[in-house]
Amino acid sequence: MRELLGIPLDHGLIYGIVKYGIGILIIAMIIRVFASWFRADERFAFIRFLARMTDPFITPIRRIVRPVGVLDMSFLIAFFFLLTIQALLLQALPLGW
Repeated sequence: MRELLGIPLDHGLIYGIVKYGIGILIIAMIIRVFASWFRADERFAFIRFLARMTDPFITPIRRIVRPVGVLDMSFLIAFFFLLTIQALLLQALPLGW
């Protein structure tokens, strides 16, 4: 099977956009979690950028699920939600998309 940048060529452009787009969101969320552990807040432009990128996925969950002690479970729930959405979308796409 031929590949280009890790994407099989029998998969199309939409497949790559879904796979890598959601993958970038997941990585941004993980970086933001680690930054919060090291007290890097939104004074830093990079953290502000990550917040703007990930807040649309985290804020609605944060309204429903309250923190458990000092743990904010909304990141974990959003992480699994994005992984599930990515898997479902990739399975639903026909070959060539």
